[in-house]
Amino acid sequence: MAYISEEEIDNIRKQADIVEIIGSYLPLTKKGQDYKCVCPFHDDHSPSMSISKSKQIYKCFSCGAAGNVFSFVQNYEQVSFVEAIKIIAEKIGHHISGNINYEKKEKYEKEYEIMNLACKYFQNNLSTKKGVSAKKYLLERVINDKDIDEFQIGLSLDETNSLFNLLTKKGYDTKKLSELGLVNLNDDKISDVFIGRITFPLYDKDGHVIGFSSRIYRNEDLPKYINTKETIIFKKGDNLFNYHRAKKFAKNKELIIVEGQMDAIRLYISGIKNVVALMGTALTKNQINLIKQLRCKVILCLDSDDAGSNATLKNGELLIAEDINVEVIRLSGAKDPDEYIKKYKVDAFLKNLDNPVKFFEYKVINLKEKTNLNNSEELSNYINQVITMLTKTNDSILNEITLKKLSNEYNLSYDILKNKYESLNKVENIAKEIFYSPKKIKTNLDILDKTIRKILYYMMNDSKYVELYQKKLGYFSSKDYRHLANEIVYFKEKNGKINIADFITYASKSEINDLVLQIATDDEEINDKYFYKYLEIINKKVKEEEIKKLKVELRNELDSYKKMEIAKKITEIKKEVL
Repeated sequence: MAYISEEEIDNIRKQADIVEIIGSYLPLTKKGQDYKCVCPFHDDHSPSMSISKSKQIYKCFSCGAAGNVFSFVQNYEQVSFVEAIKIIAEKIGHHISGNINYEKKEKYEKEYEIMNLACKYFQNNLSTKKGVSAKKYLLERVINDKDIDEFQIGLSLDETNSLFNLLTKKGYDTKKLSELGLVNLNDDKISDVFIGRITFPLYDKDGHVIGFSSRIYRNEDLPKYINTKETIIFKKGDNLFNYHRAKKFAKNKELIIVEGQMDAIRLYISGIKNVVALMGTALTKNQINLIKQLRCKVILCLDSDDAGSNATLKNGELLIAEDINVEVIRLSGAKDPDEYIKKYKVDAFLKNLDNPVKFFEYKVINLKEKTNLNNSEELSNYINQVITMLTKTNDSILNEITLKKLSNEYNLSYDILKNKYESLNKVENIAKEIFYSPKKIKTNLDILDKTIRKILYYMMNDSKYVELYQKKLGYFSSKDYRHLANEIVYFKEKNGKINIADFITYASKSEINDLVLQIATDDEEINDKYFYKYLEIINKKVKEEEIKKLKVELRNELDSYKKMEIAKKITEIKKEVL
C-alpha cells in the first residue's frame, strides 16, 4: 500500500493558503498584514481569531485555539488529520498520489493496536459456535448481522483468560494489558476482565477503540454491565458513545443525546445517525466541548422515568450555560428510545423528533406536573419559579409570551407579573455584574520560561537561530523545552531549513504538539538584537542557578582549602554575570 509522504503533505500545505482555506469557511476582515474573524471554536461575538498570511498560522486570543491550515480544518470539520489533508487537497485541486494513509506514529499507537486486536478477537468469537446463544440474544433484541458488523459487537468467551493468552502470544506485556483494563492481576492470578459477555467497543472522537462496555446475555446473577476502567486512553468524561460516527451527520444541524448505548444503536440503525449516548448521568466540560465543536442544536431524549427527567433538567442547564440551543423529546409508553422504536416503529419516533419542545418550555411543563394548581400557595410558588426562570434567559420575546400566558391562564394582572419579573431581573443583573469574569488564557510563566519560549519561537522561524542555539546554548534544563529544541534541530537538519507552519504539521502527532502551538503563535517580529538579549538572559539565569548550588556546597563544606576554591569559583561566575 502506497502511503502519502511527508514531502507531499508539506507540498499540500505550501499550496494551501491558510487565508483562502479559512476564508472558505468564515468571513474574514483584513487588519494590516493579517486577517481577523470570529473564532469558530468558542462562543465568540467579536473577531478574536487572527490569521497570519506570512506565517500561514492562526491564533485565537480568547480561547487559545491555534495551528496551521491542517489543524484548522481538522478541528473545524471534526475529522482526523488524514481526512483534513484530503479535504484541503480537494480544495486546492491537488491529486494525492497513492492511498491516503499517513505513515506517522501516534502517541498511543501501541495501546490502540492492542485494543483493536481485542475488538477483532471479540468480534470473531461471536461468529463461532461458541457465539450462537449470544447471537440469538442479539437477534431477539432486533440487532441483525449488519448492525453487529457496523458496531463491531463481539463476545468474550466463558474461559477465564482466553484474551490474555491471545495477546501475550502476540508479544504484548501483561502489565500493559492490565493498565488498559483488559486483564485483572490479583495475587499473581491473571484473568480476563470480560468473561462470558457481549462486548460493545467504545471509541474516542477519532474512531480509535479505547475501551469496552459488556453485557450479560444469559439469566445470570451478575452485574448487568461491566465497563472498562479509566485508563491512559479511556477517560469516560472525555468521550460520548457513537460521537465519531455522529459528528458528520450532526455538523451545523442537530445532535440527539440519549441515555443508553442501545438507544444510540437503535436510532443509528433505524437511519437516525446524528445520535450519541451519555457515558454517565451528567455531561462533563470536555463532553460539552465536543458538542460545541459541532456548532449544532441539541435534542435531549433521555429515559422516560423520574431519573431520566432529572437528567434532562441537569444536562439541559449545563448545555444552556454554554449557549447551546437545547430542545427536548419525552417519549411515553416506553422506558427509552430503544424500546419505543421496537414497540411503535421508527415513524412514531420521527414524529416526536419533528415536534420537540424548547428546554425552557420543558422546564415549565415539568414544574407544572409537580404542582397542585388547586392549592393557592403551590400555585403562587409555581408562578414565582417560572418568573425567576425567565430572568435567566436573554429572550425578550419568550419573556413576553410567557408572562401573557401566565396572566391569561391564571387570571392574574399582567402588570403585577411584569413588575415581579423586572424586580427579579434587576437582582439577577447585579449578580451577573458581580460574578461574571471574562475568560482569559492564564499564563503563570516566570522570566526564564518566557525567555526560553522566545528562543524556541525564533528557532521555529529561521534556521540561523537553530544554529545559534546549538553554538551558544545547546541545552535547556527543562525536559519539555529540551525535547522541543531537539525536535527543532532534527527537523532543520533533516529538511535543510525550517518553516513554522511545516513544523506544526511535523509536531501534530507528538506529545509536544500543545507546547508547539503555544509557542509558535507568538506574534513578535523577528529581530537579531532581541534574540541575543534572550540568550543573555538565559545565560545569566543559568549562572545564577550555578551560584546558588555553589553557595549550598560552601555552607556544607568543612575543608578550609575547598571552601576557598568554591568561594573563588563563585566570585568568577559573578564577574561573568556582571
